[in-house]
Amino acid sequence: MKAIKLISSSLFLAGLTALALQSAYAADDDELSPQFKSGDDVSLTPGHPNHFAAFAPESPEMLARMPEIDPETGLHVSEVKPGLFYVTEGVYQSAFLVTDEGVIVFDAPPSFAHKLPDLIAEHAPGMTIRYLVYSHGHTDHIGGAGVFAGIKGLEVVAHEKVAESIAKSGRPGLLKPTRKYDEQYDVSLGGQIVEFTPASFHAEDADTIIYLPDRKFVIAVDTITPGEVPFMNFGATSDVGAYMTFFDRVLDYDFDHILSGHVSVLGNRDDVVMARDYAFDVRETAGRSMATFFNRFNSVFKAFEYKNANLAYRTAIESVRRDCAKEIIDSWSGKLSVVDVWADSHCQTVILYNIMH
Repeated sequence: MKAIKLISSSLFLAGLTALALQSAYAADDDELSPQFKSGDDVSLTPGHPNHFAAFAPESPEMLARMPEIDPETGLHVSEVKPGLFYVTEGVYQSAFLVTDEGVIVFDAPPSFAHKLPDLIAEHAPGMTIRYLVYSHGHTDHIGGAGVFAGIKGLEVVAHEKVAESIAKSGRPGLLKPTRKYDEQYDVSLGGQIVEFTPASFHAEDADTIIYLPDRKFVIAVDTITPGEVPFMNFGATSDVGAYMTFFDRVLDYDFDHILSGHVSVLGNRDDVVMARDYAFDVRETAGRSMATFFNRFNSVFKAFEYKNANLAYRTAIESVRRDCAKEIIDSWSGKLSVVDVWADSHCQTVILYNIMH
């Protein structure tokens, strides 16, 4: 936990602070002149090297994949497989499965959960919502669950550790789980089976890979962002080492679509492979740069006249991060969107993980 807190605080500091001491490792005089540095503060000031316009726009390929949002409902709804509906407002995602015996709902993001009961009634008239499934315990994905509180006999399914977290937190609006599991678990409704496999790739307590075998549909929330590099700190994962094991594990499933909880795009196998290759490339690139970490630290500590070792350590981290991010941005621009927005964070996450491990 100490390592997790250090990673989070270091990322926060790095995001807020300009790299004032980068010239300690300048390759030439051009490095001393003002220029775009993706790890520095984003600026609204015209002419500033890190003016927001210096960042690449979202890729045309990503924009082309985004579904249309209905201007009246503020939602996109599509039936991706028979009886399986995917819902997004453009930032978060949910889904529901309609069977002959009722409906299963997956997650309830507070940004649009209040619209889900009417939406489900429209696509499954007369059907009862029988199950509400929590992918994990983070409020931004399940915080709207209270809209289903009045449904008699509703079963709320979650991992035991998620249930414990909810009970301890007392967060308003969350329904307490009524069905809990701590190992492989299945729910069957109307001839449809939903498989729950506990995992660890993001949340502090527990994650779950949810699989609908008949629909070849996987739900693994806060993992990838199809068409884009992940959010900072690889989706704000609490364990980057565990996160790196996710990709090959989920690729063992036979699936056509993956719902990852964020962005408006529903992913596929190619998206998982691309995200894996990106994450592994960051890990390898940061690892190569880390081979010179203590040489960098000793060099700059000497330049500081052996004063303020913390500042020297930070400078060495920033130097490794800068080299890693430059290589990653050069390699992945044009392949995944927003790489210049988050590459510095991803590199720093791996750097700090390497230092701790």
